[in-house]
Amino acid sequence: MFSKSAKTTTQWSITSKLVILYVITASAGLLLACGFLYWILLTNIDHEHKELLASELAELQKILQKLPVDQNVLKQFVREGITNAHEAHTASFHPSSAHYSYFRLLNSQQQIIVETEKMSSLFPATLFLDDNADFMSIFKTKTQTDDGRIFLLTSRYLNTASDIDRSWYVQAALNVTQDEKVLLQYQKMLGLVLVLGFCFSTLAGFWITRKGLKPLNKITHAVQGISINHLDESISSEKWPKELALLASAFDEMLNRLNESFARLSQFSADLAHELRTPINNLMVETEIALSRQRTLPDYQQVLASNMEEFTLLNRMIEELLFLSRAESPETEIHCHILILEDELKTISTYYESLAADKKIEIQVSGRAKVFADPLLLRRALNNLIANAIYYTDMRGKIKIQAVLSELYTEVHVCDNGIGINEVDLPKIFDRFYRADKARVKNTQGTGLGLSLVKSIMDLHKGTVTIKSKIGQGTTVVLRFPPKQSDK
Repeated sequence: MFSKSAKTTTQWSITSKLVILYVITASAGLLLACGFLYWILLTNIDHEHKELLASELAELQKILQKLPVDQNVLKQFVREGITNAHEAHTASFHPSSAHYSYFRLLNSQQQIIVETEKMSSLFPATLFLDDNADFMSIFKTKTQTDDGRIFLLTSRYLNTASDIDRSWYVQAALNVTQDEKVLLQYQKMLGLVLVLGFCFSTLAGFWITRKGLKPLNKITHAVQGISINHLDESISSEKWPKELALLASAFDEMLNRLNESFARLSQFSADLAHELRTPINNLMVETEIALSRQRTLPDYQQVLASNMEEFTLLNRMIEELLFLSRAESPETEIHCHILILEDELKTISTYYESLAADKKIEIQVSGRAKVFADPLLLRRALNNLIANAIYYTDMRGKIKIQAVLSELYTEVHVCDNGIGINEVDLPKIFDRFYRADKARVKNTQGTGLGLSLVKSIMDLHKGTVTIKSKIGQGTTVVLRFPPKQSDK
């Protein structure tokens, strides 16, 4: 038993699909064209048949309308059909197509007055159907004789000048053997044209499709030649068709993003190894010194206290890295509420008053506004910004924390008059483990992830963070929160 969930999927190539569509379209067009031509030929032949027989019936009606009816003339006309059977009437549309007719004339009592010789043996009266239509109506019956000839049969009532009733009944048989042969030959020719057209359209479809997809094969080979060590290569430099040019451009943009991502990942790995090496080396050196000789209890306690500081730094770094990893996950959810910024800012500034007092730094809080944010994440972002501002502001400096409400956003400004940041370092200031010049590395307790955390927190809130700074004048960081969204 096969599993019901097991499904066989057939993948069709673009070449196969295009060839099939091309063959179907070409064959359908050719079939319609052949059908139209055959219909025109059939219509012309039918029209010719009606004209030939109508002319003879009209002549017969003229004879019947002359009173009294000349029986000799009538019999001569009808019996001439046997002569006409050997003297062909030539059709105008096809010079080689000959026709001749058989006639039978009956009176109102259905008695045979006169008929073409041998007509009774070839066409009994029961073969004919009554037809009240005019001379140009379509023939109702087609029959084939024992010798293989094909005839079209029709019957008509003819009025005379004295009788309104249909007193004369005519039965006629028109030989169309040659026309049937022409139609059969034409059918074979159209069938051959269809077969050859199908074969030609299939071959042409393959050739056209392969030629049309040749640039796609070239771009495939170009893409296959790109490896992880050559992500900076470009394939859009060649002249591609318009559709593939857009694809090549989009692929190059993707390669650029991948190259940048790999570069950041490599730099992050190197920075992480560097950041972890320092505390681990400190732990190893202090432990080796402590083990080198017998020490007193206070010495061991001092070593353990120093190691505890390094462990704390490592633990904080790991927690921050885990937070950054979770923040980048699309499944991460935050719990936002309407918060009064003034209360939040005063609470955080109060927490840092003692640290700021050691450097005699003044912290000012101003502005009233509400923000839709996660309270824990908001405090964590502000903690990082205020801690950095205190660390990089000189003695008797000043820090301003301001809430600003605009039409579209709610902003939090954290300004200091500290040492500032070089303009060259500003584009990379939010990168993980990135540190500016040596003047800003005096904070040995930091992990280098503070501003990266702030940016991740703002990304979770669908907000932005910007920074402006000048050397010796200070730094301003702006957190911009969007308004409350109905889908949150």
